[in-house]
Order: sequence, then C-alpha cells, then structure tokens
Amino acid sequence: MFEKLCVGALMAFVFWHPESVNATEAVPVPLPQLPATFSGTLPCASCEGIQTSITLQVDGTFFSRQLYVGQASPNQANDLGRWVMSHYGNIVVMQGQNSEQRYFRVKSADSLEMLDLEARSIFSTLNYSLNRTPSAETLDLKLFPLNGLYRYFADSGRFTECASGLDLPVVTMGDNAKLENAYLRLRAEPGQALLATVYAHIKPAPPMEGQNSTSSLHPLRFENIAKGDCAPRLYSASLKDQFWTLVQLKGKPVVLPETGRAPGLMLHTDNSRLSGSGGCNQLLGSYSMDGRFVQLNMVAATRMACLSPGNVDAELIETLTQVKSWNILGQRMELYDQLGRLLARFEAR
Repeated sequence: MFEKLCVGALMAFVFWHPESVNATEAVPVPLPQLPATFSGTLPCASCEGIQTSITLQVDGTFFSRQLYVGQASPNQANDLGRWVMSHYGNIVVMQGQNSEQRYFRVKSADSLEMLDLEARSIFSTLNYSLNRTPSAETLDLKLFPLNGLYRYFADSGRFTECASGLDLPVVTMGDNAKLENAYLRLRAEPGQALLATVYAHIKPAPPMEGQNSTSSLHPLRFENIAKGDCAPRLYSASLKDQFWTLVQLKGKPVVLPETGRAPGLMLHTDNSRLSGSGGCNQLLGSYSMDGRFVQLNMVAATRMACLSPGNVDAELIETLTQVKSWNILGQRMELYDQLGRLLARFEAR
C-alpha cells in the first residue's frame, strides 16, 4: 500500500553548477595545444621513484608509461585508455586497461597534479606534479595483454581496443596468422566482431604512398578469442536525465539490492522534476535552476514499511537538506556540504 507523505516543503537542494552540461556537450578542457605529454618522477614506496609520462590526445584517448626506478625487471608499466574532464574543479579522470581510475588536477596549462584514489589533493612535501614536455610523444607502446574486438573482412584484420576505443589495422606479422585463423574458425558470419586477447605493440605503420602514417597493431603473441564484448568505456555523464545509483552515504558504502528498487536520484529536464528512492520508498519533487544554483521546492515520499538492508530513505532525505555543491567525475557524481565535505557518492549505471 502506497500513501504519499509530504516530507518537507521548500527543502533546500543547492548545487554548485559552473555550466549546464548536456550529454552531447563536451566539458570545457583547460588544456590548450593538445595532444600534450606531461612527465615527471612521482613518489614510490618500494623504489627510488616512478618516472611517469602521460599523453592526452584530442580524441579523448591517453597513453602512459611508468618506469619503477631501482626495481628489477620487469619494472615498466604501460597503459592505454580514455580521459575526460570533471564538470567542476579541473580534474582529469583517466581509465585504462584495469578498472581503477586515476585523477590529476590541472594546475596550469603546463602542469598536472596527481590526486589520490578519491580525487582529493595529496598533502605531502614529495613531488606529485607532472610538467608539459616541449613536444607530445607519439603512440608507440607495448601492452601485455591487450583486449579488443577483432574482425576480419575483405582480406584485412582490424582491432578495436576495449579501453580506448581506438580502431587499428592489424599488421600481418608475428602471431597475426594464429589470430586470423582462430577468428575464421569461430565467427558466425563475415565481419563479425569477436573479443580477442593479444600481446601487442601499437606503433605507427609505414605510410602508404600519398598518405600520412597511422597507428597500427602488431600482434606479438596471440592469447585467446571468444564471443563477447568490451566493458563500457569511460565517459562524462550528464547531470540531468540520468539515474544516479547511490553507492556511498556519509562515508559508508550503501548495500545495493540484488532485485527491486535501487537507491538513487534523477534530475529530469522535463518540467524540472526530481525523482529517486532510498531503496524502498519513492522520492518525488521538483527543482529550479538559477545560474549556478538548483533548489528543490517540494519533496514527497511514498509510505511503505521496508525491512531490506539497503533501505536508506530517511538518511538520504536528511542528507539532501545539507547539500550545497556537486561534481561529476566521469560516471561518478558527488554531493558536498557547504564546507566541501563529501556527503554522498553516486554512479551512472
């Protein structure tokens, strides 16, 4: 049985909003002259330092190299993936071959500052800065292993790398024959994309006559191919018309239900409606925008007895009254109080 209960009239729900960002609009990037490479030596707990270079490309891809000075070989880690800007705070969000995201703040057009895994500043006397190099590096990287969608059509193979989305021609060398033959045995139709794992070298291919050099994939070792797809790539989510799943509330992780209603919020463009749930009851309301601010005018909730462990109705409603600012970092939204302290964290799913 559902019954609407007015929880609060004119509940303040204020967001610090630099600009209204639609899903199809790019967040302004405070970095002129891309592509750009930033390099420096970062602290290391078990070595003399981590020589790091990160190259940000105009198309939203990045590649990086890290050398762990003083460690025995193998002591180098390469990465390839995508990067986006936070909606506020000039934070570069990067996600590469693994699922862990990295964060750097743009200190100036020529300098990046490494942040911690929560995208917060690291207070230390050690160096966490990377500085722009005179010229950008060229993509020339060995990656072990590398996952992507492989397809063979019209006597040529192509490989779409999962994390970055780069679509690369496959050079007929190394283990290319093994990759091609395994694909031809498994495909159901010509041109079908299959999920492949290879050890590879991505580097410029010799230019064809009258053409510029392009990046290509050199398959050094074939590992596996199967029916499947890549995991979703990093992107910059929109504040509006996106259901934001609540994953952390006042420093504590939120238990998400296996079935039923997940706790979260959505700010609708249509009629400036607000909807959501604390995991049990439905939350309803409206909001109005005035430049950098958003205000929640009325909140109502259905009244239903809930015993599920993920029910945070009351705590979520109480927390929303304290919100003063927001930020989106890729697919993560954070809400803060008037002192900038994190109140709640959501993920676009």
